[in-house]
Formats: sequence, structure tokens, C-alpha cells
Amino acid sequence: MGTNMAIQLKDIIDLDFLLDIDENNQSKNNREEIAARDRDIFNHLDLTGIDQTGINQIEMDDKSLIFSWLEYRKLVYFHGPGKEESGKKESNKKKSKRLPGTVFASLYRCMVYVMLAAGGLSGMSMAYSFLAYHGTRPINVGVFFMVFILLPVLLLALTLLVLLVRFIRKRTGMVNGHNSMVHILISFFFFRVLPSIIKKAGRFMEEKKIDNIEYASSLIQTKSREYKALFFFPFFIMSSLFSAAFSAGALASVLFRVAVSDMAFGWQSTLMTSSARLHGAISMISLPWSWFVPTSLAQPNLEQIEGSRILLKEGIASLATTDLVSWWPFLCMGILFYGVLPRVVLIMAFAMAQKKALDQFDFERPRFKRLVVRMRSPVMDVGFKEQPVSQARQGKNPLPDPLLQDEALAEKALEKAAQFPGTRALVLASGSVYGDEALGIVNQFINHQLFFDVGLTSFIFFDYTQDKETLVSLAAKDPADHIIVLQEVWQPPIRGLLHYFVQLKTKVFINKSLWIILTQTPGEESLAVDREDMNFKVWKKAVRQLGNPDIMLERLSK
Repeated sequence: MGTNMAIQLKDIIDLDFLLDIDENNQSKNNREEIAARDRDIFNHLDLTGIDQTGINQIEMDDKSLIFSWLEYRKLVYFHGPGKEESGKKESNKKKSKRLPGTVFASLYRCMVYVMLAAGGLSGMSMAYSFLAYHGTRPINVGVFFMVFILLPVLLLALTLLVLLVRFIRKRTGMVNGHNSMVHILISFFFFRVLPSIIKKAGRFMEEKKIDNIEYASSLIQTKSREYKALFFFPFFIMSSLFSAAFSAGALASVLFRVAVSDMAFGWQSTLMTSSARLHGAISMISLPWSWFVPTSLAQPNLEQIEGSRILLKEGIASLATTDLVSWWPFLCMGILFYGVLPRVVLIMAFAMAQKKALDQFDFERPRFKRLVVRMRSPVMDVGFKEQPVSQARQGKNPLPDPLLQDEALAEKALEKAAQFPGTRALVLASGSVYGDEALGIVNQFINHQLFFDVGLTSFIFFDYTQDKETLVSLAAKDPADHIIVLQEVWQPPIRGLLHYFVQLKTKVFINKSLWIILTQTPGEESLAVDREDMNFKVWKKAVRQLGNPDIMLERLSK
């Protein structure tokens, strides 16, 4: 992929999924294997100048580097390690393997088809039954107008109001960490209703795919602040498709009824007794098309409006047929210009906004920076154990076999090592808890596992009022890219402590990533925290609920 690559939502979901796989492998051996693999990917890309798509990668930026990594990881995911499969059953299982981004794209596409079909059929059936005429009572133009023209306009206005509120909140910074009703609906429709229907039908989905549906669901449910902007416009595109299909179905029914049936339209009102006033209102409504449509079709004239008025005491026997049929062109044009076309324009605008949101997605977040640093770090003892890409070839330009560590590759790594210095980190810790020996162990972990260079260590009291002056001074003079706070895992993540971390990120180190590294109490046999430690799980949940993607939690591991 090049710098001008077209980013798709499914790619970001897959990227998140594959990064989560790496982050869940927290043992020392796994960390070393992951670091070696990522460095190896970068070496081969930089050495050959091409990725598996055949696009030049010599001067790739970080985004291009991340997506080249994604292309490789996708190949390994589909053709990864494992014993050779034999038998039809295992072969079918392999073929059914899907990444969550692909599953989400399939679900969304299926939901779009469902919305189009449901909207079109409901519009057709509703309009068809509404237009039933038995020769005694003409179709009420006022009721038809309210249901098939005015109601879509009101729903369109509501959609625009939601967008306006969202725009104002975004510009003014009035954004809370809670899910809005819109995103609750997104989660409900995408990840509850449709998967449930498919599972009950017993078609299209295997167990592996359902697991990935649940993973894609977690992007909204547990990472709402980070990803909800990406799911916002697809939801509105889907709802607008339903509305456009509904209006198009209603329009088709009107045209069909008019073509094959003898229709009569009339109006009646207790409040409006003047035909001239109604004619004025209709003239205003028909402005969008009256300038190019013949007057006889654009709207009924004053005489036709007067001639199609229904008075209960007089009936319709005295009404002229030409007056009773004069309304259908106006109603059809109203549905087209107020129901169908605005939604089509809105869908196009939503699609452009979605593309812009994807293009502006922040790849400078900590987890992506960590990947880039891992790829560009000078790791030479490559212990790569995953399936080589040479055995997973499907395209014309697959990545080279990562097991071939020749002299040219080693020389290239040494040349590039000086060009990408380690990312600096500032360590904040309690002076009464962490001594020199403990800090030495932590710094070694930071350097070898997180690939950060510790530039300065400062002691704090975990009280913002007391620490503010020191923190502001550090932020002004220390060029660190990452802020690391050491925390004992046994201490519960109480509200005051979590608020302190939020203050660090939002008031002092605004443009820097904040890492909370959990350790055991210094003086114990080991500072390492097990991944199954209950206290670690409590911390993980608490930090996740902060809803800030730039506040990361890590545990010190062996």
C-alpha cells in the first residue's frame, strides 16, 4: 500500500484485532518473537522496496508501514502455522476462517440489502394499500401528503439536527465518554439483531465467524471513544438507504396505480376553507420542480383545486374527472424531490464524510507508535517461528521468506538503526516505594519490551495540587514522547487515583502518551505481574472505562 492508499473500515478493524493478538501474548518469549517478527517485516520491506501489493515502499511513512505490516499479518493469519490439514472437514474449516473486519463488512453489506428491501417493500405496500379507490370516496390528498411527503421531510430534518448537534459538540469540545443513543442503536443492529438472525437461520456463518462478530462488537462497546466516529456515518448511510427506498417504493406504487387504475384525488378541510390559500401553499411546495416541469404537471391550478374539494353534504357526483386526477403529478414530484433525492444527496455526503473520517484516523496513537518503534528497532537476533510468507503466497508479489537472514539484511538493519533512535520516555514514580534497584529493573523492562529510552526519572506524590509545579516544569524541559507512571498493582484504582491520571494527560502532558505500568511491591521476590492477576484485571477494566485511547495500561512481565 502506498501513501495514497484507500483506507477502509474493515482494515482498521483487522488492524486492531491483530494488534490485540500480539498484546495478549505477554510472556517474555512471545514478546521477543513478536519484536523479531515485526523487525524482520520492516527489514524485508526496506530491502526489497516493495510490499505484497508491489508498491514502492522505500520512502514509506508510518501509516504506509503499518498497513504493509497488516498485509503481511493477513497472509500469515490465513496461511499461518499449524500442521498440514488432511480431510475434507479440516479443509472446509480452513476455508471458513475470516478476519473480523471482513465479517463486519459482510454484515454491513447484508444489512444494507435488508434495509433497501425492507424500505422498498414497505413503501410499495403502504402506498399501494393507501391508494385503494372503490369509486365512492376519492383519495385524501392531505393525508397522503403528510404520510409520504411531510413525514420524510421531518425525519430528514431530525437527521440534520443530530448532525448539527454533533458538529457543535465536536467544535466546542462538549463530548462525554458515554455512548449516545445513536451508537447504542449501531451496536444493537450490527452486532445483536443481524448475527442472531443469521445464527438461527444456520447459514453463511460458522463458529469462527461468530467469534469475530463478537470481537468487532467490542470495538464499539469497549472502545467507543476511539472508534465510534468511524461507525457513525455507516449507520446513517444505512438509515438513509431505508428512507430513500421507502420513498422510491411509494413513488413506484403511485405510478403503477395511476397507470393501471382509474384514480381520483380530492381534499377536504374544516380549518382551511379558501382554495386560494391552498393554491399558494402548493405553489411554494412545488418550487423545486416548477421551473422546468410544464405548469399543467407541476401542480393543480386554482380551478382544479376548487373542483377537487370534497364537501360531505354534496358528495363527488358533481366533481369533474379532470379535476380529480390533476393531483397525481404533484404528489409524484413531491415524493421524488422531498423523499428520494434529498436522501440520495445525504447518502453521498455521508459517504464522503466517512472517507474523510477514515483518512483522518489517528495512527499516532500509542499502540500504533509502539508497532512502528518495534519494526524500526535494531533487533538482530531474529527468532521468527511463524509460517513464512513464502508458504502463504497468493499474489504476484508476496513478501520474501522472513527466515532468510542473509548478510545484506543484517547490514541494512545496522544502517537503519542509527536513523531511527529510540523513543524517549519520562518515568514518574513514588520515591518512597521505588528505589534504585527497582527502577533499574523497570527501566530494563521499558527498554527491552516497550522499546523506549528512559531519559529522566522523577518522583511524585500522586496529588495533582502538590505535583503540579514539578509536572509543568518537566513537561516544558523534557522532550519525552511517552510518560510512564509506575503503580503498585495491589493498590485499587480508586476514583481519586484515576482522576490524577486523567489530569496528567489532559492538563499537563496533552500531546504525549501516558503509560501506567503495574508492578508488584518492590522488595518482593519479583516485580513481575502475572496476566491472570485479579488486581491487574481490575486495573485493566478501570483504565478502559476512562475512555481515553492515549492512556495505556501495561504490566511488568518477566
